[in-house]
Amino acid sequence: MLSVVLPSYNEEKMIPIATQRLGGILSGEGIDYELLFVDDGSRDGTWKEIQRCSKEDRHVVGVHFSRNFGKEAAMFAGLEQAKGDCVVVLDCDLQHPPEKIVEMYRLWEQGYEVVEGIKEDRGEESAFHKFASNSFYSLISRATGMDMGASSDFKLLDRKVVDTLNALPERNVFFRALSFWVGFKKAEVRYRSRISPPSPRRRCIS
Repeated sequence: MLSVVLPSYNEEKMIPIATQRLGGILSGEGIDYELLFVDDGSRDGTWKEIQRCSKEDRHVVGVHFSRNFGKEAAMFAGLEQAKGDCVVVLDCDLQHPPEKIVEMYRLWEQGYEVVEGIKEDRGEESAFHKFASNSFYSLISRATGMDMGASSDFKLLDRKVVDTLNALPERNVFFRALSFWVGFKKAEVRYRSRISPPSPRRRCIS
């Protein structure tokens, strides 16, 4: 089974959209799956939408934080709760193209244990934001000895990798660098960021 971990902060409108979109893609490919939404202390109706969708769709599971702890904490909470033989971390706003999950999954079937989503662009960002991001990742790359410039949180991890990460005592870490560090058989999938999320739809379809 594939677990898809979706950190969610104030994503009330995107919960049903992500549920429908991912369900259509994965069911169409014959992939057994669970969608694990982690509500990171949202101030809108995100948690209510997760609960509603979980009642309508057996594939949907929810984790709820009492306050906002940040995306890194949400991702690790998802990894701890995921039941799949492999796990994909995906942004709930679908800026990471969900159809690429199938390509990642097929590489996992071939024996790859970490499949990295590599960005070919940075989407719509200001010149200042691009400069700040490039400077930050340059520092991280020098500190870790790994090229982090095109890396992202969008990745597939084999159960062995997930178990290794979950066994580490430290949780205040940089997830995308840590998944490089654990050192398993690795492949890459390239993608372009979405300019904007799809238009909202209400129903959660199983």
